[in-house]
Amino acid sequence: MMEADLASRRVSLAGTSLAVDDDQPTFWDRVEAGRWEPGTIAALAPLLGRGVTFLDLGAWVGPLSLLAASRGARVFAVEADPAAQDQLRRNLAANPDLAPRIEVIEGAVSPHPEPVRLGARRKPGDSMSSTLLADGPSSWTTPAVTPAMLAGRIGSAGPIVVKIDIEGGEYALLPHLGPLLTSADIAVLVSFHPLILSEAGEPEPGRRLLEAAAIFDGWDARPVAEDGPAGFRRLDAASFDLAGCDAWLFRKTQVPSLGRPAPSR
Repeated sequence: MMEADLASRRVSLAGTSLAVDDDQPTFWDRVEAGRWEPGTIAALAPLLGRGVTFLDLGAWVGPLSLLAASRGARVFAVEADPAAQDQLRRNLAANPDLAPRIEVIEGAVSPHPEPVRLGARRKPGDSMSSTLLADGPSSWTTPAVTPAMLAGRIGSAGPIVVKIDIEGGEYALLPHLGPLLTSADIAVLVSFHPLILSEAGEPEPGRRLLEAAAIFDGWDARPVAEDGPAGFRRLDAASFDLAGCDAWLFRKTQVPSLGRPAPSR
């Protein structure tokens, strides 16, 4: 195989065959081995299908955006890292049957409209860019994409599934997520990254968690564990605890399936 072809391959994600053409061979090796976020995939895959709008906030190179599109969902992929944006678009070009269902939005999802400063832990494109790393040696400024802007972009959508994985930025974002939560049929998966919050010097990470989770008070919630789904329970934001799990799925209503999955290719 020539060097120019090393990035191009086919992989299987949740039973779906995808073409990829990025710079992340080790990541896709983990996907092929079933070792990349099995809890996230198990939680989201049943919710994605025709008629569903999927907001991939922190899309990176697009694994979940591609999976959602393969199941028939309409996808908005929001990514703030220019290096990741380039690789995301290359992956979309490698899947011309899925690309029309995916709209890429270049920018950082943020509670405020001012430009956002971010940094990478290692280098741009490494999937770990965060507002909490903005003072590091590798940093950049990107346009902001507010919840209100996203709500206007998706219009009067039906069922909505939102994935928020923005490496610590969720603590500032979640209290302002209201414009995206008006649908009666919505699920939101949040990765909370408490370790990043602690590393950034947050003196009261527990208080920040309670403030962030308060917007889901009264919703049904369950931890997204690597060993499979747990049951939902009604969220009491005043006593919310990570309970050993960093990612949680919140549902405004309990519906067996938000969408009818398209047949796997």
